[in-house]
Amino acid sequence: MAARAPINGSTLQWARSASRVQREELARAAGVSADRISEFEAEQAAPTFRQLTLIAARLDRPLGFFFAPPPDRSDVPETADFRGRDGTVDVPAALAREMKRAEQHRAAMLDLADAPTREWQLTPITYDSAPQAAAELRATFGLTDRFTPPEAALNQVLNFWRGLVESQSFLVFQATGITLASFRGLSIYHETLPIIILNGADSPTARVFTLFHELAHLANRTSGLCGLDDDVSEEAVANRFAANFLMPEALVRQHVDPETFADPIEQAEAIANALKVSLLAAGVRLRTLGLISPTDFEAIRQRSAELWQAVRDRQKQSEGFVPPWRLRFRDLGSTYIGTIAHALEDQRIDAVDATYLLNARWPMVEQMLQEYYRTGVAE
Repeated sequence: MAARAPINGSTLQWARSASRVQREELARAAGVSADRISEFEAEQAAPTFRQLTLIAARLDRPLGFFFAPPPDRSDVPETADFRGRDGTVDVPAALAREMKRAEQHRAAMLDLADAPTREWQLTPITYDSAPQAAAELRATFGLTDRFTPPEAALNQVLNFWRGLVESQSFLVFQATGITLASFRGLSIYHETLPIIILNGADSPTARVFTLFHELAHLANRTSGLCGLDDDVSEEAVANRFAANFLMPEALVRQHVDPETFADPIEQAEAIANALKVSLLAAGVRLRTLGLISPTDFEAIRQRSAELWQAVRDRQKQSEGFVPPWRLRFRDLGSTYIGTIAHALEDQRIDAVDATYLLNARWPMVEQMLQEYYRTGVAE
């Protein structure tokens, strides 16, 4: 007869609720019925150690967690819902896990890295002040109104902007395996080392726009789950800031050709290519400058969605395989991975600590560290 694990049922229920995992989902992961999960939570039955291992993996918790009383509060940070939806914030389980891990990564950075510094002052941004705030941030980075990233590959463009944002003591992570319908970006406000999470399912140029969109939310000291819907006032402010930062008016007007402007989609494509932004971002900027109509903008939005869906379809049909360690490297980023690498060098942490801090087994950790020392860049 299999040995049973005398867990705290209240702790199991707390962990499942905090992780946004339904009983049915947890039951499938553990190979039992949903009623059996209810019995575990009510302490009418105890799981086998094998079942508990599967439960712990699904809820992203260590085994020992389930033998102690439940914590006083959730370790998944609360966020406002800026996606234009009614009711409670519906955070998918996979995103709740990424939010919890991001908080853990932040705690590690505070323990292992030097005290963060920031030149750009986090002053509240309004719709009217967004252009000035964007200009101030470009000045902080030492960028002129005519500057565009020199990198050619779009992933490299994203890494360029991500590196600049992280240089101002923001933490930027990416999430894998979560639909765009769930979220495009997420901000978690802290006075020190605030967090931005980007959806890796989006195009690189769209993630660039989202990066600066979330930066505006953090400047306003808000934590938010975002879909970049301009009909939501907070989102409109953040969109305006991101558009002004990435596409200063002088730079946009430089690429506006009145003779060919009859087709707004072609004009948006020209701006997107020249400024290395997404088609949708170019459409947002043209709209905020009053150069296209709402109808034109909706056409650009639809075209942008169609193009990215076509790219995603080609990716799914491709025989190419992306190693899991490379996705983890991309999601965590070189700033965080570099902090862990240097802590290992200085013997402030050991290999076991590194596997925990990078959420990976040692062979994957070794590959990520090798990539960091080879490039120092999360591609």
